[in-house]
Order: sequence, then C-alpha cells, then structure tokens
Amino acid sequence: MKTLIVPCAGRSSRFPHMKPKYLLTHPDGTLMVEKAIEGLDISQFDRIVITILREHSVKYEAELILHQIFDKLPQVELLVLEQETSCQAETVYETIMRKHITGRFVVKDVDNRLFFAEDEIAPNCVAGINVETFEKEIGRLREKSFLIVNDQSIIVDIIEKVVKSKYVCVGLYSFDSAEVYCGAYESLREDAFCRGEIYISHVISYLIGTGKCVFRLKEVSDYDDWGTRDEWYQEQAKYRTYFIDLDGVLCRNRGRYGTKNWGNDIELLEDNVNVVKKLSDDGGQIVITTCRDEKYAGQIRSVLEAAGIKIHGIVTNCNHARRVLINDFAATNAYPSCEAINIPRNGRLADYIN
Repeated sequence: MKTLIVPCAGRSSRFPHMKPKYLLTHPDGTLMVEKAIEGLDISQFDRIVITILREHSVKYEAELILHQIFDKLPQVELLVLEQETSCQAETVYETIMRKHITGRFVVKDVDNRLFFAEDEIAPNCVAGINVETFEKEIGRLREKSFLIVNDQSIIVDIIEKVVKSKYVCVGLYSFDSAEVYCGAYESLREDAFCRGEIYISHVISYLIGTGKCVFRLKEVSDYDDWGTRDEWYQEQAKYRTYFIDLDGVLCRNRGRYGTKNWGNDIELLEDNVNVVKKLSDDGGQIVITTCRDEKYAGQIRSVLEAAGIKIHGIVTNCNHARRVLINDFAATNAYPSCEAINIPRNGRLADYIN
C-alpha cells in the first residue's frame, strides 16, 4: 500500500481573517486543496488521506465540501481531528495511527503545487529545488528548510530556517515505512532536549543522523508557492479578467460607416496586441468588448487568436458610452477587486498597464 497524506489541520496563521487556506478558491474555480495535488500522479496512491479539524467542518462545512470535491476519487478519505495538534509532524503521526496506515507513504503540504519530470515518487526522498538554477523567484528564503546534499543526491541533513545550501525543501516528503516514522516522532517527542514545534524535517534529520534511513533529493520541474496570504494574492493577480475594448485599444479605431469600417477593416495595433498576448500567456482571462455588431464576433475572434491572444469571450453591441465594472471584495478577493484603465484612442497600452 502507498498512501498520500495531506495535512490540513493547521491554523493558517499566515492567512489572517480568512477561512482555512485549503478551502480558499483559486481563480480557476478549484480550491487550494485540489491544486495542491494537481501536479501529482495520484494513480500511484492506493489511499489519499486529508486531515482536517472538527472546527473547520462546523464553521466552514469542510467535510461536506471535501466530499463534494473528491466524490469521484474512491481512494480519498477524510480524518477529522477533534483538537488541534502541536505541529504538522504530530498531525501526520495522528493520521497514521488513527487511519492504521502501514508501509510507504508520502506527505504533501497543502499550500503549494509541485510538478516532477518523472511522476514516480520513490521511498525515502524529499522534494527540493536548486535556487541557483530555478527560473522563478523563491520568496521567504529564510523561512524555508534547506537540504544538505552530496554528489550522489543523498541528503546529508535538513536545516530549518537558515540558508545553508542551494537546495530548498518544497513540502513533499516520502517515507518507506509508517512504522519507522512513528518511532522517530515518538523519540523526538520524548526527548527532553527537543522543545518547541517538531517539523517533519526534524523527523527526517533524526532518521538520517541515527542511520535508520537514507533519503535522496527529488528535484521538481516546477513549483508554485502559496505559503502566505500575499503569495496567494500574487497567484490571483496572474489570473485577472481583463475587459478590453477592441477599437482604439487592440485595433485602430473604426466606425460603422466610412471608407474603412467594421465590415472591411481590422488594423491591429501590434504593440498593444503584444501586451495583451503577454497577459493572456501569463494566465489572464481576456474578454473583448466592442460596439461592433454580433455578426462580426467570428471575425474578431479569428483575427485576435491568429495574433496569439486566447479569447475567453466577446461582448458585442456595447453602447458607445462609458463602461463601469462593479465587483464585490472580501479578504479572499481583496480590495480593490476591480480597476479601470483609460488610454487615449489608438494610444500605447504599455504606458498605462502594469
């Protein structure tokens, strides 16, 4: 048996005044807990256990929501803890004990998404990235755990919250034996010199130091980190919906009448098209608004998609007048939840958009 454990029983202290982070809605409509396992080949797991608090179920319907999300995945199970644990390592321990997990298992943090070039997750490995070669910027480096790795990709040690190497742990841990993990956690818990929060990295460091296990580095090919509210907001910002006027913004302004009109001319403003293509490529959702009639929608879509812009929708027959966008805001979709950009007709969009 191979089990995936997703601990979701924390307080989400880095997401103040919000619901538990695993229940937050990603811009694509899925929840963080869904995104957390999206990059994994879940077919390699016989069981997937998501551990939550009773409090989350009472206040936010967490049990109901998770059942609704995963109702088509028979290997998904829920464990509801009545009381908060002292640390993530204890949450994993309680999950193993209460769900009678044996043999190989993997622990995956809920506040990030990982992708691997090779899907198979071997026993006794830790997912990591090389910060010197990884293309994306890694935030909060001093809050991460660092992997000391030798030339054979064997992990010599894990150091918490001190920059000690070029390899950063990214929140996935694979163990060959649930029994060995529990024995190590119990030893640390009973050690008089071990005070404060016990991290999963401490358990691994203990197993390495006592010679009970050899752990290897498993490098990820891509990594999205949502460990804080600001990082989650940054993720949301990539997926903004842009309502963009056609005439005067993406193509030279034309009217219904005249020598060059809606029926015979779309002259693209190339610089502006390139700006919007970049927004689209980064995850932005593009909705075109235009005074042009519905019969021109197919032509508009063909021209813009040929230029590389992914079109989410086209709203035709708009009034030739001021347009106002109204949206609600909350902690999960922070103020301002809508914005407006005004550019001179046929002007440069790059001068006005960040």
